[in-house]
Amino acid sequence: MEEDAQLLFAYARRGDVQSLAALVRRHATWMQALLRGMLPVAADVDDVFQETWMRVVRAASSYRGGRVRPYLATVARSAAIDHMRRARMTVSLDDEDGEGAAAAASVVDEGPYPDEAFESRSTSEDVRQAIRVLPEGPRQVLLLRIEGDMSFKEIAEEMSIPLGTALTWMRTATRKLRDLLGGMK
Repeated sequence: MEEDAQLLFAYARRGDVQSLAALVRRHATWMQALLRGMLPVAADVDDVFQETWMRVVRAASSYRGGRVRPYLATVARSAAIDHMRRARMTVSLDDEDGEGAAAAASVVDEGPYPDEAFESRSTSEDVRQAIRVLPEGPRQVLLLRIEGDMSFKEIAEEMSIPLGTALTWMRTATRKLRDLLGGMK
């Protein structure tokens, strides 16, 4: 949306906080869905969502135009990957006395997300669960395509993979989802 670019420029050039707030409101739903699909621990979604917007704020002056949603999806994906790397380095799930026990408990927590109250609970949770079990590459391509509204060329560039690989991973993701969700009507 051209209006999104104008909002981002208004914040970057004039520090217009209302423009930033409007941008956050417009993109919150799909960005949180993207992060839920990427992060194994549901409790981390809000933290990474905030980190994503902090990165956007810090880098706003370097934004040079273009489609805002793919730009935001790239920042969110990067923040999620960094978060997972930090979590992997600092928490052992075998540590039963400290954070590891809490992290292990949250990994198996399959409770619904608060924003699912208005959605069909069983169908949406089945789809989310199926997406979570996809291999990493196909899962990221699927989420960037659907939630990030990115073209396959943009996905390939973002993930540093050939365009053919992005297309193959999307086909893999859709076939696997079809198999996993085959019984759903």
